[in-house]
Amino acid sequence: MPKLSDLGLTNEQVSGVDFANMPDQRGSFGPLPQPGTYRFKVPAFDASSPVFDTITTEKGPRLNLVFDGAFALEIIQSPGGTHNGESLNIRLSNQEFNRARKGEPDQFASDLDWIFRDVLKLQKAPKTNPQYAQTAIQSLAGKEFTADLEFTWRCNPKNDIRVDNGQGGTEVVEGTKGCGAGYYMGTRPGQIGKEHSNPEDPSSPLIYPERIVCGGKDGIPCGALVRAFPRLRNFRP
Repeated sequence: MPKLSDLGLTNEQVSGVDFANMPDQRGSFGPLPQPGTYRFKVPAFDASSPVFDTITTEKGPRLNLVFDGAFALEIIQSPGGTHNGESLNIRLSNQEFNRARKGEPDQFASDLDWIFRDVLKLQKAPKTNPQYAQTAIQSLAGKEFTADLEFTWRCNPKNDIRVDNGQGGTEVVEGTKGCGAGYYMGTRPGQIGKEHSNPEDPSSPLIYPERIVCGGKDGIPCGALVRAFPRLRNFRP
């Protein structure tokens, strides 16, 4: 992971976010912690720490804070205390998305915007990628926050799919890319609901599956094994 100084960030403005008019939050390897409300501690980091990366978007480069490995988030509190002291690998970005409800005027915000406003109680959003990075170093490093952990599943169209090999493992189907289908937690058709942790024991706990079999897209079957991707929502102090 590159250092902050290696990213070549410029002072071109990347944010038009106004905290006063930003919408409220909604939502919400090794075994993943199950969805629920968690409290996290951000690792201490500075400009030389390997937590900075950039992503290319339609609006230009955006900043990624990559918390993994030695710089993963520490779980301070978890449902039932089952994951206290464990770590969570997650990426937090200043890539803004339209968060408006259907029929409402566009309202853009990123995960970092919500953290800066609702957790750190900052009055104004940074305007450039370097400003976002510096704000994270000065205000976010070492802090704690609470958020809701959710699962999403996406059949990545850039990667060769992985399928069940029929022997308790998986294998890659070279040359066959993912179909791009996406799945979210829920109970409506097409959404992913809870399943018994032991399919053969109806008394076993209900959990959200870490891996699902992709049903395909646009009427075309797929069959790829897709692993859950954790995301955080509803950031609060």
